[in-house]
Amino acid sequence: MDSEKYILVRHYCEKTNIPHSFIDSLWEYGLIDCKPIETEVYLFTDDIPHIEKLNRLHHELGINLEGIDAITHMMQRMQQMEKELKNLRNRLRIYE
Repeated sequence: MDSEKYILVRHYCEKTNIPHSFIDSLWEYGLIDCKPIETEVYLFTDDIPHIEKLNRLHHELGINLEGIDAITHMMQRMQQMEKELKNLRNRLRIYE
């Protein structure tokens, strides 16, 4: 296992004061990916900013997991649409 790509959930929760149960809920709901290895569960380090954003939505704004899922889906669609719009604008510049 490449230790630079993963962080132990237990250690992450201790350092950030994010409840382990919240990480478990996000994982069970499909909002984040975790990697179980033997008896431990690991987070992908690239997912940490996303987890922190989800934590703020849940704990600071009081949004439940269903709402977080809907918001996440809409944000992904918006990013996809922004990429498509940028691509279309670039194609239009050819004809200017």
